[in-house]
Amino acid sequence: MSIDLAMRQTEPHMENPNPTFGRNKRILIATDAWDPPQVNGVALTYQDTVDQLRLWGDHLEVIHPRRFEKKWFTLKGDNVEMIRDQGLTARLIESFQPEHIHIATEGPIGMAACRYCRNHHLAFTTTYHTQWPEYAQRRSRGLISSNWVYPLMRRFHNRAACIMATTPPMADMLKEKQFNTRIALWMRGVDTQLFRPRPATEKPEILRHAKGPIYLYVGRLAREKNLDPFIHADVAGTKVLVGEGPDQERLQRLGGNTLFAGLQRGEALARFYAAADVFVFPSLTDTFGKVLIEALASGTPIAAFHHLAPAFVLGQSGAGVMHDDLKIAMLAARQIDPLLCLKRAADFSIAGATAQFRNNLVPCAAG
Repeated sequence: MSIDLAMRQTEPHMENPNPTFGRNKRILIATDAWDPPQVNGVALTYQDTVDQLRLWGDHLEVIHPRRFEKKWFTLKGDNVEMIRDQGLTARLIESFQPEHIHIATEGPIGMAACRYCRNHHLAFTTTYHTQWPEYAQRRSRGLISSNWVYPLMRRFHNRAACIMATTPPMADMLKEKQFNTRIALWMRGVDTQLFRPRPATEKPEILRHAKGPIYLYVGRLAREKNLDPFIHADVAGTKVLVGEGPDQERLQRLGGNTLFAGLQRGEALARFYAAADVFVFPSLTDTFGKVLIEALASGTPIAAFHHLAPAFVLGQSGAGVMHDDLKIAMLAARQIDPLLCLKRAADFSIAGATAQFRNNLVPCAAG
């Protein structure tokens, strides 16, 4: 078991955002998370990564749910499709003849790609994107213990030549949970052309007459996101939830002076970030939280519980407040200078993150 030395630093360090590579690579990515239909940090990260790699001249093949005609079922609240592989993953790998294979997710596509690699003695990399053991425990309200799910996660990821972790604390957690292959850092980047401070004239219509301050949440409306403390926080102003998910109806019944703005994308989403006074991140299970850096790039300070993801993203920047009482964090974050947020967001570029991903890849065949 080893953890790359570059991960031991507490502050982000991106590679040269315009790297010069010796030659272009043939890279295959197998992922069950793809947009559409999924709008989440994993799906959007892979789209950013693929776009950047192609811009650099690499040749990409992406195996994702849109390429499969038949599916077993779809988890409607999360837009997760359980595809019927029927050998398509193997055929696509054989047709593309990749030099590098990255398996992004532990779903049907990821498992089919893993099975193909094992049968053909091909090395591959994975990323630990999602804390499925903790998600399962929260979704089942404790009926499914995270300790039951971790062996499945270890079995999948320990077959890889390298696991990519989103932060050094996540790497430490994987080590503690006996993930025993090499671990390397792959952070996240943010599009600062899209997510940026905006004038009041661009405020979303739904917020034009909302009582301030505006406390914003962006993400799935699901139990594992721990949204109850946010809604119950007794603060003046308006709480705005952007997103959709299986827990939406229950959350709407809680009241709490909330606005549910539904799913937003692109420019419309960016306007919500820029119009908010504080971005609230109540999750205790996220491995990184791409929404955090989108908020910072918009000049919006963070309020969060003490947890691995916001602790790493905020670092010593002063761009957010973490506290065991979310209300205290929300009120204190209002005093933060937006310039601190913009300065911290500059540490997370898409090009730099993609260079990390590219450098972590391993040749899938020996020699």
